[in-house]
Amino acid sequence: MNPINRKATLMALALLCLLPLAMTGDCRASPEGQMDGGASSPALVFPESSVAVDDGGLDGALKIYSPFVLDCWEIGCRPCQLIDAKINQMAADFKGRIVFGKLCIDYNPITMSKYGVSRTPTLLIFKNGTLVYKHVGNYPKDELEHIILTVLHMR
Repeated sequence: MNPINRKATLMALALLCLLPLAMTGDCRASPEGQMDGGASSPALVFPESSVAVDDGGLDGALKIYSPFVLDCWEIGCRPCQLIDAKINQMAADFKGRIVFGKLCIDYNPITMSKYGVSRTPTLLIFKNGTLVYKHVGNYPKDELEHIILTVLHMR
């Protein structure tokens, strides 16, 4: 298994392990941007890199993380390859404030159909589990940040 697939698999497994924890308590975002399950539950730490999600895990991720920006990409898409490093950098830059995820539409037709993803790359921006904006295309990192922060009212 190559290092990228291994990392994505480990991130997906970590997310799956956190889902039961997050679903058992009253999950609220703390002022630091971390999920807080109350006094008896440990705080959920936001990842500093993007998380791999699939059709089966997206709903769980949306219950845990808010805001959540999902990069929908496809195999062989050059603009998708170009936006990948920008997504990774923004995930690190906004750690604790915004969680970024990645979903390959080639293997996840349910999400593709549910959110009307017909071209890639497409960013789906969610707040409190609800889709608030869909952005298609690869743009400079500064423009993507501006769009995301504006839509999420974080500017």
